[in-house]
Amino acid sequence: MDSPRKQRASRRLSDSPSSFTRALFSGVVLDSLLFPFPNTLEESNPEEARTVRRLLKAIREIEASGLIDSARFDEEETVPEDVISALAGAGLLGLTIPRKYGGLELSGAAYARIFATLSSIDASLGVLVGVHCGLGSKAIVLSGTDAQKEMYLPRLARGETLAAYALTEPDIGSDAQNIKTTATPSGDGSKWILNGRKIWIGNAHRAGVIATFAQTSVVRRGENVQRMSAFIIRPDMPGFKIAGTVRKLGIRGSTQAELAYENLEVPSDHMLGAHGKGFGVAVHVLNGGRLTLAAGCTGGAKKVLGMMTKYANERIQFDQPLANFEITQRKLSRYASEIYASEAMLGILASLVDRHDADHSLEAAAAKVVASELIWRICDDMVQVAGGRGFVKPYPYERMLRDSRINRIFEGANEVLRLFIALNGIQGPATSLQELGSALRRPLRNLGLLGGYATARVKLMLGTATLDCPLDERLAKHKDFFERHVSELRSATDRAVMRNRGKIVERQLILERLANMAIELFATASVISRTQSLIDQRGIANVQHELALCDLFCVEAGRRFRSNRNALDAKDEEVDDRRREIAATVRETGGYFVSDAILDE
Repeated sequence: MDSPRKQRASRRLSDSPSSFTRALFSGVVLDSLLFPFPNTLEESNPEEARTVRRLLKAIREIEASGLIDSARFDEEETVPEDVISALAGAGLLGLTIPRKYGGLELSGAAYARIFATLSSIDASLGVLVGVHCGLGSKAIVLSGTDAQKEMYLPRLARGETLAAYALTEPDIGSDAQNIKTTATPSGDGSKWILNGRKIWIGNAHRAGVIATFAQTSVVRRGENVQRMSAFIIRPDMPGFKIAGTVRKLGIRGSTQAELAYENLEVPSDHMLGAHGKGFGVAVHVLNGGRLTLAAGCTGGAKKVLGMMTKYANERIQFDQPLANFEITQRKLSRYASEIYASEAMLGILASLVDRHDADHSLEAAAAKVVASELIWRICDDMVQVAGGRGFVKPYPYERMLRDSRINRIFEGANEVLRLFIALNGIQGPATSLQELGSALRRPLRNLGLLGGYATARVKLMLGTATLDCPLDERLAKHKDFFERHVSELRSATDRAVMRNRGKIVERQLILERLANMAIELFATASVISRTQSLIDQRGIANVQHELALCDLFCVEAGRRFRSNRNALDAKDEEVDDRRREIAATVRETGGYFVSDAILDE
């Protein structure tokens, strides 16, 4: 039961859905969003759990058949048609499509579980299915008319063709609201004429159905303004061209294409969603994508840890296995604890997504940041542990490292996601400063693509930084540190806001530190919740390994939290000033500017 003060704080959020992470910036712990830890699929939906197990078995059978050849996909830079046909035959291309259209209509949690396994087997297959199910098809599921769904979803569910999602442009990445592609109505109003280019569009070279976006003229307050609209397009529509495909560092089996719309003729009934409301279409599709990306990265990290453990146990150096060395043991233990945390965050996030009554956009951003950085670091250390074998073919380690790199860019670059978390988080503490409220509106509007509730008005909350839920005494020390750190985040946020006022939106180094602190707190709370759930299920004596993971993660997360908190000290602003000064010199001189220490040319 929440305390009376916490209940009052929750009521003050009645004008926007509750967000655990956003509330932390105001010193409030909305523990009912995380505690108790969500039930497993087996407990919450046994029928869906059976479906997921059937799909996982099908994936393993396809893998065992030899069809999935990651080295071949990488070398040939494509996934063969027979592999796609096998995925379609198993039902893996209809995961998010409603049953009435021939799909499986999986919950967010079930879809994430499938995606975690598929991505751990081959990252390029994860991208192919993610784009088809989680982006292209999902856009029609969420925003399509009945006629559009009837026309396209059954074909997509059967895998007769692939779906794609075309938003990114040559000059527009994270700032998606300002895309340059235009759509104008034909003279008779029967069609829209699209002109523009899209780049790095997954599946687009072979997709038969593509959700895309363009600027359209709408009337707002008596004036014509440009607003994004969404459309369904096909490659057989006049004016559609594939300008080429790109060669990439990693995930080479998944193909990304460049599209050219040259007076592309789109029937008027192929507008997706309302005229001028394409931004909302994009928001709702992409916000769910971070759940599956976090799942794929977490599943991949599990697999890599298994490979690292096996290699370290078998590789003999100095007359003993690498696993005997403490430096190797540090890697194994750290990654085990971080996977434990990432999976706990994933379980919480999946539950929030399926609840539909909570704003999960900040939690999705945090989970994506944690999981994508985890998979990069563990793949990098896998190369390190493997030594020379990690750097060369035919060993898979160098490919895994290349494949993992994109995740820190996909679904919102991690730097942008951190700004998104911090700028949303400081809304509550900043409501008393009118100048800051005005300054926040523009960056939050531009970052709105990252979350459905990014621009929701948030009132200042009055509450306590207490975790009001029953916990085993074994977790008491972690609870105490967590509560202390929540109060410290609130204090650090208040100081940063008052010291910088309207300029805080430009102080990205400060915002990044605040975001890092909030991410560590969400991760820590998720770990405590998961561990308490396991204690309740199995008894304290039977979860000693999990408690060790919890202990290690909470201690190291606390150290990272304090490092970011200390960097917000006023004295550290002098260090930031020096960073800005040096960066200005580097920009002015075009790079490194000191004479060579050995011999100048």
